[in-house]
Amino acid sequence: MEEYIFDNGLKLIYKKSNSELSSICISLDAGASRDGEKLGVAHVTEHMVYKGTETRSEKQINTELSNIFGFQNAMTNYPYVVFYGTLLSEDLKKGLDLFSDILLQPVFTEEGFKEEMEVIKQELKEWDEDLEQYTEDKLYYNCMDNRRLKYPIIGTEESLNNMTIDDTIDFFNDYYCANNATITIISDLEFEDIRDMVEDCFIDWRSEKLPEDEEVINYPKTGVFINKKEDINSAKVQIIFPINELNQWEIKALRVFNQYFGEGVNSILFDTLRTKHGLVYDVLTRVANEEYIKVYKITYSTAHENVEKSIEIVKELIKNINGYRSILQKNDIEDLIKSFRLKRLFANEQSVRLAMGISTYDTMFGDGMLYIDETENLDKIPVDYIIDTANKVLKNMTVQVISNK
Repeated sequence: MEEYIFDNGLKLIYKKSNSELSSICISLDAGASRDGEKLGVAHVTEHMVYKGTETRSEKQINTELSNIFGFQNAMTNYPYVVFYGTLLSEDLKKGLDLFSDILLQPVFTEEGFKEEMEVIKQELKEWDEDLEQYTEDKLYYNCMDNRRLKYPIIGTEESLNNMTIDDTIDFFNDYYCANNATITIISDLEFEDIRDMVEDCFIDWRSEKLPEDEEVINYPKTGVFINKKEDINSAKVQIIFPINELNQWEIKALRVFNQYFGEGVNSILFDTLRTKHGLVYDVLTRVANEEYIKVYKITYSTAHENVEKSIEIVKELIKNINGYRSILQKNDIEDLIKSFRLKRLFANEQSVRLAMGISTYDTMFGDGMLYIDETENLDKIPVDYIIDTANKVLKNMTVQVISNK
């Protein structure tokens, strides 16, 4: 990989590929964590930049996106907003030119704002229809005090009704600037050529003094939170453990442990909850190593009457973690590492996924290489270190249950 920082502060990260396709990801520290009191303004601003520019109408933007990119999208998360896509390498300059126009010269109009707000308000109405999303939202609302994470990325009905076009313009002016952005490009083209393209397209992107509004990180409240929701066939359970205190090696160790404890059909959680007790259909786990959302998460569905039993089983499994020291042998660890690397490498076969991982890690942690590093030197981690890390993490449990009872 190669990196270059332009005079305006824009950071370029380049990785060589052998494909005729190129992928772009532009990441800005302009996610929902920057909303302040205007809940949802980051998400609205992401929508607004596509409504037209000084040189292109919304229809022209959509036509060019469709013609140039094989895949293109944008997304607002708590720690970042990203604009990304994959296209033929021969069209890379066209794609960069289009992205630069969207991000440097958008025109916010009252008409466009009203149109987009109607779309987003409808999106909010449908937000709770996804039971997993609904459960996560209730979880963070119940356990997070004085945190932006307490409320959905999209905002609330009240915040959206009170939002004005000036709120989005102010947010854009504060955060959509070159020194707040990282652009990652994965391509078969040479670095020097790509650097020249990026400079040509983004040289006029302004640099600004960024607002000092860092969020104070506090930990989720522990305990079991239960919310009732009618018309659901089974209960949804989400369990989280904070991982804010983990260093990079501990994050790696936790990812290896998760392959054993929670990942796949031969994991401890699946084998116990599904195979032995028949309480769940599937169990999903995730190491969410993102700024503002650093948690280890367990998610599953179960019959309403089995909620308490399933939670007790998870607690019992956690109590038995030290017993895995004598069970896990060197060859077992090698297999777990191989499994994790295979899944990460398979995901990164889509170069846009890799570009997004690198770009967002650079935005969150100031170093895109940390994303690559998560799969490196895993064989140097001892079993005891893996188990000690698991014990460090699996202490402060927060449980959210959504049930019709």
